[in-house]
Amino acid sequence: MRGEAKGLVLAGGGAKGSYQVGVYQALREVGWQPELITGTSVGALNGALFVMGHLAEAEQLWQTLDVHGVLEVPQGKKPEELRDFLLDVLRSGGMNIEPLGSTIDDYLDEGVMRASAIRYGLVMTEMNTLRSHQYTLEEIPRGRLKEYMMASSACFPALRPQEIDGVKYIDGGWSDNMPMSLAARMGATELIAVDIDGVGISRPNTTGLPTRIIHSHWDLGPLFEFDGERARRNIKLGYLDTLRLFGRVGGTAYAILPSEDRFLSDFAAAYRAALTQAAGRVPTLWLTESMARQVKGYPPTYDKDPTAPTAAALAPLEMAAERMQVPPDEPMTAKLLALTFLGSFDRDPADRFPILLGRQEGNVVGEAAMAAAAPEDFVTALVSHTLSGMGTGVFW
Repeated sequence: MRGEAKGLVLAGGGAKGSYQVGVYQALREVGWQPELITGTSVGALNGALFVMGHLAEAEQLWQTLDVHGVLEVPQGKKPEELRDFLLDVLRSGGMNIEPLGSTIDDYLDEGVMRASAIRYGLVMTEMNTLRSHQYTLEEIPRGRLKEYMMASSACFPALRPQEIDGVKYIDGGWSDNMPMSLAARMGATELIAVDIDGVGISRPNTTGLPTRIIHSHWDLGPLFEFDGERARRNIKLGYLDTLRLFGRVGGTAYAILPSEDRFLSDFAAAYRAALTQAAGRVPTLWLTESMARQVKGYPPTYDKDPTAPTAAALAPLEMAAERMQVPPDEPMTAKLLALTFLGSFDRDPADRFPILLGRQEGNVVGEAAMAAAAPEDFVTALVSHTLSGMGTGVFW
């Protein structure tokens, strides 16, 4: 009987790949150790660092990497000159990726990888046929791993194809951006896959294996924007999202720490009461609130117990915090998130809907139309109104 084998699948996505470093940090912290790692493009690059056990080096790389460490982009050009340069590059078959090759040379030790207890696989795409080519490390000729990694990362047409034995290959994302089938072929019995919204084809999961997907609620940035500050943020987001997967924190967009106080259940009950009162004036506000959740990717409505401290009960508070641009990269309790939200604006969002929220009398038609047009703004106003009604005693 085949033993258990955890498989980590790392999707491609260019500069967004810094997120995967935070994921791996958290996986190690919770004790989830993969027996094999598969990756496409930047996922193949990160995977190699993880297989070698070079997590600290991976974090350092991402925090110091700029576009010149990946692509041959001229420095000091004006925006219009750079645009013309990029157009010429596309017409001529893509940018030179030798800087990426040099970066791989700096960090890759093929001998260490082949001696690792963690198996490794990558995907690249044959340029002329767009056929996917999957390779385990054992199937790659010794001394040539760098070529295969560069082929997997050759994001055509922006980057030039990589030629191997007379055949041109381009980014694996063109055929399989999330190589779960490769992990299954290598013997995985369960999968964690890390999706970073890369450009490419993500095939349906037909492996039949228990699979969990880690994906950021937040925008991880442009494909080719290699920036240390953004990388540090993405690493934190990947770390916190993985802790959420293992139940160490709650929430949907924010990492909500468990708390023994009653704040969240009190907020949920007060918010539900405020929404019920507003919907008593305009019944369609139930739909407006539901649409806000759906559009922003939050859990719908409430469970049977509307005061239960679930992700659904947290959703309005998280939506309001997101609307007010409260940073998501540090864990906090629901109470602290509420306090941070209240400190994030000068003008109370509830002032936009004084009639719907019962703060003054008048014709509700105009405000109802505004709420329908901007449901997220209505939820933000309702959260502010709810917190104000709960009073300062609930916070201190």
